[in-house]
Amino acid sequence: MRIDNISNVAFLGNYLPRKCGIATFTTDLSEAVSSVSSQLGVSVIAMTNTPETYNYPKQVSFEIRQHNIDDYKRAADYINSSNVDILCLQHEFGIFGGVWGDYLLTFMKSINVPIVTTLHTVLEKDIGQEKVFREICDLSDRIVVMSQRAMKMLGRYNIPDNKKIFIHHGVPDLPFVDPNFYKDKFKAMGKKVILSFGLIGPDKGIEYMLEAMPKIIKKHCDVIYIVLGSIHPEIFKTKGEEYYLYLQRLVDKLKLNKYVFFHKKFVELEELCEYLSAADIYVTPYIKKEQIVSGTLAYAVGTGKAVVSTPYWYAQELLAGNRGMLAKFKDPSSLAQAINKLLDDPIVLHTTRINAYQYGRDMTWSNVAINYIDAFNGTISSIEEGKVVYGRVERPIRLTSLPEVNLNHLRNLSSHYGIVQHTKYTVPNYKHGYALDDNARALILATQYFKLFQDRKILLLLDKYLAFVLNAQEESGRFHNFFDMGLNPTDENDSTFNSRDDWHGRALWALGYVIAFAPDHYSGIAKEYFDKAIAQRVESIRGAAFAILGAFYYLKRYGGARDVLSVLESYCNRLVTEYERHQDGKWQWFEDILAYANGVLPTALFKGYTVVKKKKYFDTAMATMNFLLDNCIRNDTLSLIGNHRWYKKNNVRSRFDQQPIDAFWMIKVCKAAYLVTKDEKNLKPMKISFEWFLGANDGNLNLYDFVTGGCYDGLARTGVNLNQGAESTICFLLSLLSMKEISVVQENPEKEI
Repeated sequence: MRIDNISNVAFLGNYLPRKCGIATFTTDLSEAVSSVSSQLGVSVIAMTNTPETYNYPKQVSFEIRQHNIDDYKRAADYINSSNVDILCLQHEFGIFGGVWGDYLLTFMKSINVPIVTTLHTVLEKDIGQEKVFREICDLSDRIVVMSQRAMKMLGRYNIPDNKKIFIHHGVPDLPFVDPNFYKDKFKAMGKKVILSFGLIGPDKGIEYMLEAMPKIIKKHCDVIYIVLGSIHPEIFKTKGEEYYLYLQRLVDKLKLNKYVFFHKKFVELEELCEYLSAADIYVTPYIKKEQIVSGTLAYAVGTGKAVVSTPYWYAQELLAGNRGMLAKFKDPSSLAQAINKLLDDPIVLHTTRINAYQYGRDMTWSNVAINYIDAFNGTISSIEEGKVVYGRVERPIRLTSLPEVNLNHLRNLSSHYGIVQHTKYTVPNYKHGYALDDNARALILATQYFKLFQDRKILLLLDKYLAFVLNAQEESGRFHNFFDMGLNPTDENDSTFNSRDDWHGRALWALGYVIAFAPDHYSGIAKEYFDKAIAQRVESIRGAAFAILGAFYYLKRYGGARDVLSVLESYCNRLVTEYERHQDGKWQWFEDILAYANGVLPTALFKGYTVVKKKKYFDTAMATMNFLLDNCIRNDTLSLIGNHRWYKKNNVRSRFDQQPIDAFWMIKVCKAAYLVTKDEKNLKPMKISFEWFLGANDGNLNLYDFVTGGCYDGLARTGVNLNQGAESTICFLLSLLSMKEISVVQENPEKEI
C-alpha cells in the first residue's frame, strides 16, 4: 500500500445515523480508511432524505438533500474548492434524486477530482435504469464491485478490465468464539440460536423461516430464532408496520411465541457483534435471486457463522466451498432441512464455521481499507502518468440553474377543502371562496411533484385537490367552477375568455394527468369521473385544447380507449379548422385575437400529434407556436400580451397587465415542441419564458417571491401586483417543475414525461 498520491479522500453516500445498509457501509469504510494512516484526511458528503437533517458526526462536512438538484451542484462546487484528491462514491439507485437517481450525473459531471464508484447494485438487464447506470460507469475513473459475479456482469457494459476492481464487502474483525460465551446476555443459555438481522421488509422472506420453525423445533426443541432489525425506513413511509404485524400474527398462528423473538431496533456495530457472537446459525431467506451483495451475509460469513441462505447471487458465491448451505427460495421445508443438517451434526456445524471464518480474514475492514487506498492511489497514478483516459462524459448542463421547489405558500393557500382563489398580499382571502380552475391546476401540480420527487407528503394536498374536483362535478358530468367558503356553488361568471367550457376542459386535463401519473389507487376514481365528463361536448377552443390534454394523458395509461381517442382527434381537427379559418399570410392563429393562456392551443396539437401522427396537427402547432414566439419574445426577453385589451388582429397589442399563466403556457408549448422534435432550439425560448418570473421582463422585476414561495399576480405598468393568489403561484410552480422535468429529459432522452 502506498499513499504518496493522496492526502484527502471524500466519501459520498448515506451515513449513520441514517438507518440503511448503505449508511452503515459508508460509515464503516470511511472510518476504516481513516484508521489506516494518520496522514489521510477523510471527509463525508452525506445524502439526506428528510426535510430534517440527521445528527451527523463531525466527519460529515456537507449534506445533499436527495430531491434538491441545486444541492448536487453546490456539493460539486464544494468538492472543487476543497483540498480533496479523490472521491469514493457509493451508488445505489434509491438514494439519489431525479429519474433513476440521475441528479447524481449533474454532480459527477461538475467535479474536477477522480471518482472511484462502488456499485451496490449491478444491472443484469435493462429495466429502465440502464442509461443512467451506463453514464455513471462512464463518469467514474474506477468501478469497484463486491462479487466476482458482478465483475462478469459488467462485461455487458464494455467497461475496460483495468477500470474494474473487485474488493470484498468489509466485515468486523471478531475472534472465532464459542457462541455459548455470549448467550447469557440474551437469556439464551442452553439454547441453539438462529439469527437474522438487517432492515426488515417483504423481500427478506422472514415468513418462510417462520414456517420452517415447527419442522426445526420438532427435532431440536432447544432452538430459538431472533429476528433483529427495524422496518426499512422507505417501506415504513408507505406501508408502516404492515409487514412486521403480519410476521407477528404468523408467529401466533404457528404457536411460536416461545421460540421466536423480534428485537425491533437498529443496532450499532458493537451491539451487532454481540448478537453475531451469540448466534449458532445465521439465516438469510431472501426471496429474489437478483442481489449482487448483502452486507448482513458478509458480516455473518466474515465472523465465522454457519449460514443457511436462499441461493441469491451473492449467497451462491460467498457460501461456496462448504462455507454455508443453500435452501430453495420460498421453501420452508428446504430451509428446515438445511438447518437441521447443521444442528444434527456438531462436526458439520463447526467445520462450516471454520471455513467461513478463514475465508472472512480477507474481508475485515482493515484489509478492505487497504485495498481501497491502493485503488485510490492507482487511479491517480494512472491519470497523472497518462496511462489511462477513460473518456469521462463531458456535456453541457442546461436548464439546471433553477430555484428550489418551495411549497410553503401553496400550503398556506390550501384549506381543509382545497386551494383558495385570492389573497390580500400573502393572506388567503376566504370571502372570495374557491374555483375549480385553481384546484384542477393544483391537482396537476401535486401529481407532477410526486412523479418527479416521489415525496409522499404531497399526497395530503393531492387528496384535497382531487376531492374538490370530484365534488365539483354535476350529475350530467359537467362541472361547477365557483364556490363560496362553505363549498356551495355560486353563480358562474362566464366571460369571453373564461367560459364554462374552459373549466370543464381544465377538469379533464387534471383528471387525465392523475390517471397517467398519480399512484395507482387514485387512477380508478379519477377514471370514473373522467369518463363521465368526456362525454360532454365543449365548444370553446381553449376548452377543446384542455380536453385534448386530458385525453392525451388518459391514453398514456389506457391507450386502447377508442372513444377517448376519437374525442382527442375530433378536438384536434376542430383546432386545425379554426386555424385554417382565421390565418392569413401574417396572422398565424386560431382566432382573431391573442388573449390568455395562448400556448395551450399549439401545446394541445403537439400532444395530439404524438398520438395520432397527423402531419397537419404538427404543422399547425409549429406555425402557431412560432407566431406566438415572434409576438412575445423581443431581444431575448419575454414580453407577454397584456390583458388590458389583449391583441386583436389588425390592432395594437397591450403590453400590460402581463399574467403568470401566460408565461407558464409559453414554457409548456416550448417544452411540448422539444419533446416532439428533440430540437434544442426550443429550449432557448423556454428558458427565456421561465426567466420572466425571475426579473427578465419588461419591468425588470421579480414575479417570484423567494421568501414565501408565492408568485405575484401580474406585471403592470406601475410594477407588480403584490397579491400572491392561487393561479399565479400554481403557474410558477408548474413552470418550475416543467423546467426540472426537461433537465431530466436532457439526460434521459428516452424518458417520457
